[in-house]
Amino acid sequence: MAYYSGGEDEQLTIPVLTSLSVNLRWQSVFVYTVPTAAKQQAVTDVAAAVDAGALRVGEEGGLPLHRFALEHTADAHAALEAGLVGKILLDIP
Repeated sequence: MAYYSGGEDEQLTIPVLTSLSVNLRWQSVFVYTVPTAAKQQAVTDVAAAVDAGALRVGEEGGLPLHRFALEHTADAHAALEAGLVGKILLDIP
């Protein structure tokens, strides 16, 4: 899959089939033509949903969170390779 944004050197190629074998997900939302007021309202609505608890994360959402300090990035990578189940998060100060 390739994404093109206008200039000759502005093409990004994503190896989608290869990515699937390592369980990566690519997602995009194009909002170039969405009016600014609509984008601002969307941000407000999502923030309200998060505040209301509509979007569950972590254990309550069915996916454990595993946090690693930035200086332990290698440990986080090793945990991922060892098959750790859940989301691995790096805490960046």
